[in-house]
Amino acid sequence: MQPTNSNSNGSARPDSEPGKRSPGRPRSEERIPVRELVLQTASSLFMEKGYDAVSLNEIAELCGVTKASVYYHFDSKPALFTAAVSRMLQLARKGTERILLQEGTLRERLLAVAERRLAMTQHIEFETLMREASHYLNEGQRSAIREAEQGLHDLLCVHFERAGTSGELRHGHNPMLLAHSYTALLMIGNRPAAKRMYPSTDELAKRIMDMFWSGVS
Repeated sequence: MQPTNSNSNGSARPDSEPGKRSPGRPRSEERIPVRELVLQTASSLFMEKGYDAVSLNEIAELCGVTKASVYYHFDSKPALFTAAVSRMLQLARKGTERILLQEGTLRERLLAVAERRLAMTQHIEFETLMREASHYLNEGQRSAIREAEQGLHDLLCVHFERAGTSGELRHGHNPMLLAHSYTALLMIGNRPAAKRMYPSTDELAKRIMDMFWSGVS
């Protein structure tokens, strides 16, 4: 009789074949949860190629799982796109928050955020990506992504408001308008044409901050 192991519900199952990978599991020894691995891979592909050029087959292949495994966690490409982009924006918010909570003036911290953002691998502009994907998404999915995006603006707004109260910024500016203006400049800075103008992303970040700060300080 073949030896058996017990499932979590107590029922018996045959031993797994030696070296056989469980369906839906990544090949990595770290064993990243499949859902997280799919989200990581999808985020990178969508930002690199856009919405239309990315397929669930490609995502599954790069993750080392079956397409059925992807569908187990996300029932459609729009659902995966929504979760992947929302996750990306939430991570951007957390990374920005870590920098903004450090010591230094607001200008110094915003410069550090800009340097980090512009040093990222070249990718499609967020608004361009959203325009391409928008007609595939339902209203709830579009709202979920915009809510995640708003979280980043809300964070910046808090710090601009504090700087206005302390006198670091000129009084009278709308902090939410400043948040949107700052992120818009960083979006422009990520364009290939902008990056070609300067020898390094640090220099580009400094020029953007000079332009932004001259109008608000």
